[in-house]
Amino acid sequence: AGIAHRAMHRHAQAAFAVEDLAAAVAASVTVILSARRGLWLRSHDLDPGLYDHPEVLRALQRFATAGRGGIARILLQDAAALRTGPPPLVALAQRLPSAFAIREVDTAPDRSFAGAWLVNDAGGFVVRPLAHRIQGEAATTLPGRARRLVQAFETVWERSRPATELRALGL
Repeated sequence: AGIAHRAMHRHAQAAFAVEDLAAAVAASVTVILSARRGLWLRSHDLDPGLYDHPEVLRALQRFATAGRGGIARILLQDAAALRTGPPPLVALAQRLPSAFAIREVDTAPDRSFAGAWLVNDAGGFVVRPLAHRIQGEAATTLPGRARRLVQAFETVWERSRPATELRALGL
């Protein structure tokens, strides 16, 4: 084809590009299903199209009902954007409150965060530098990077407030 040949090797412990919604869904499902007991999700508004995708919701439900005592921590930039009608992930979290914890960032520096990510406790992640775009990168076994993402998440989680307005009302 007249193109210079370049040797390309895919290493087992390398991040790979996520270019479209199908790749983001597949990577997210893989990260969720390979989690042992912990998931950390940081999002502005639960990313319509991604976290309400049926495959992702099935994977989250499977994680939550696996009987391993796992918990998914969800950190939102703007819980108010979800009050008009709870997205399917919030409805799932309301049905399984012991498996999901939702908080909203509460300080100005944390609100300026532009990205989004999903991380598990097995070293997998999906990271998007700009939350409003689906493009990013993912990995299934990069525990060092996943640990750094979780540490950054936990720092903000401690400063955040519970999103009590998204809890189910027991009437």
